[in-house]
Amino acid sequence: MKKIGVIVTTFNIEYNTEFLNGIFDFFNGKDICAVISQTKLPHSTIGAYDYQYWSCTDLLSSDDIDALIVPSGVYCAGMDQNLLENELKKFGNRPIISNAIPLNLPNCYTILSNCQKSYYDIIKHLKQEHGCRKIAFMSANRTKSKEAVERYESFIQAMVANKLKFDSKNLFDGNFTDFQAEKALHEVLKSKKDLNFDAIVCANDMMAVGCYRVFNELGISVPDDVKVIGYDDAHFASYSRPRLSTINQNIYTQGYNCAKIAYDLVKGKEISRTTYSDLHIKFRQSCGCIPVSNLENIYKTTENTIESETSDKLSRLNQYMNDLEEKNNIITLLDILKTSNTLRQFYYNLKYIVRLCSMANMQINLCPNPVYLDSEENFVMPKTMQLYMYTDRELNIEDFNPSVQFDPHENIFSSRELMENAGIYIAQPIFSGETKYGYLLCKVTQSKFSDYSVYLKIIINSIAAAIEYTTKLLEAEKLSDKYTELQKNNTLLSQQSKTDDLTGVYNRRGFFEMGQRSLDIVQEMEHAGIIFYIDMDNLKIINDTYGHETGDKAIKLTAKILKNVFPSNDVIGRLGGDEFGVVAAGMIIEETPEIRKKLDEECINQTKLNSLPYNLSVSVGYADLATSSSLKQLMSLADSMLYEEKRRKHKKRHRK
Repeated sequence: MKKIGVIVTTFNIEYNTEFLNGIFDFFNGKDICAVISQTKLPHSTIGAYDYQYWSCTDLLSSDDIDALIVPSGVYCAGMDQNLLENELKKFGNRPIISNAIPLNLPNCYTILSNCQKSYYDIIKHLKQEHGCRKIAFMSANRTKSKEAVERYESFIQAMVANKLKFDSKNLFDGNFTDFQAEKALHEVLKSKKDLNFDAIVCANDMMAVGCYRVFNELGISVPDDVKVIGYDDAHFASYSRPRLSTINQNIYTQGYNCAKIAYDLVKGKEISRTTYSDLHIKFRQSCGCIPVSNLENIYKTTENTIESETSDKLSRLNQYMNDLEEKNNIITLLDILKTSNTLRQFYYNLKYIVRLCSMANMQINLCPNPVYLDSEENFVMPKTMQLYMYTDRELNIEDFNPSVQFDPHENIFSSRELMENAGIYIAQPIFSGETKYGYLLCKVTQSKFSDYSVYLKIIINSIAAAIEYTTKLLEAEKLSDKYTELQKNNTLLSQQSKTDDLTGVYNRRGFFEMGQRSLDIVQEMEHAGIIFYIDMDNLKIINDTYGHETGDKAIKLTAKILKNVFPSNDVIGRLGGDEFGVVAAGMIIEETPEIRKKLDEECINQTKLNSLPYNLSVSVGYADLATSSSLKQLMSLADSMLYEEKRRKHKKRHRK
């Protein structure tokens, strides 16, 4: 069966949901397997761990994916086109269907929106119908995306073609966002008297919203004082006040056509490299075509005919009922997952989760060992993965840990039985913070992608928590079944990369990986805990006076002191040089003075026992787990306290 991959930045913006709806409707019922994934952007930390999603591009580069669909315009609004092209080279010679931007790849097929005619018609309309002569433009040129540049150049050409002069002082840059557009316009417009244009054309609807806010604040009337035109026909455009005149890109149709081109290509048909999609201008209230007093949801076309919007009270009622149902589903899902503390408990609930979330099946595939991934690192898909559990309502089959291993570079699905099943699938990485565990695949039965985004985020959080809790249980009970053996193997395989050679405690990578895992479990179980940042005093003086071998001995003794003071289940790591970190699970803030006292006593004790020619001592900073769920952020807070203690010691030493 042919498989087609689809990547989008996120399911939670209107452009992408419309685009995916078109893809869903084309593929629905066809003999094809479509795998859709939201990837965010590479190395993105806009959301704390957004970068984890990008690993799905590796997953969809599997040998059994026959073609890939990419809304390149959305990607290039947030990343450089050359970077996107380099990332897509991993797909080799397989067809890539790009929407909005022609990529410099030999295997690229492109759907373009020819906006030149639309901008010509808009400028002509503003000039002839509304008498506008001084027309401004809100661009997004700083993004350097081809879409932004094309819209700006089309606007300039339209001005020339309509024999209007463009004043470069009326060029603004809103970076495709409402708040940046608001900021750019505010830099020029301080009051109503500063307005020196009678219309502004915006490269998207969001920037038009930013303009609205500035005009409203300064008492500038839309459309009486200034006409406003957007681009995209976002959902809010027909409900804004006044309703926004804009260009409808037929995004649904673009998605539908991308799916059709991909389908025809994998079926062996010859397809033109470039396809053009028609645009549709809607003149509403913001340019003055429809009176602001008119409450009907209507617009005027370029042919001067009046059309009604497709949305009405009934569709809004249906949307309200759908939103209400989804909220109830989320509440039920959270209740179900409360009883899924272990992986087996999660498996017992899996079939109910799948049914509740409008899915036909789900399979959960885990890496042989959890992978620690920092935001600056690139994920490398392991050559072997394990099918850990699955349920399929259509085939009426399910299993837990069936001991199936497969190569995700060759097959995205774990078995032939599960892969020969046509439909639309979503691929989602399974991770917790910086630790990646694997990925899940689920077949969806509806096109409500923004809802699936919420469901899947809740589900992967629960899976990650179940993995961590199960691992801790097995470690504590020292079970002798296959899970304990697997855990022992994992420990042996990862021990070398996580241990500091000098001291025997965790190294920096091991500390942050194991510490964050311990932190997640402690907070999941609503237990207390303290993070310590500990720094040796005077290591440079020891090295300079007695030599680096003596300095290394001092570092090893400091690690020994920490192991003597803190319980064995606490996570201790050497962060580098003379710096150490400790995750003290279960400790409360009131116990920190006692820990501080024990550290000082143990330093004195080790100094005497080893007849050291210097006095061992440490400076300490700490942070309470109640302040954050991120180990890195907690360590930063502890470091600030540590700095203050070092500063006090330095002043005290100099006073003497």
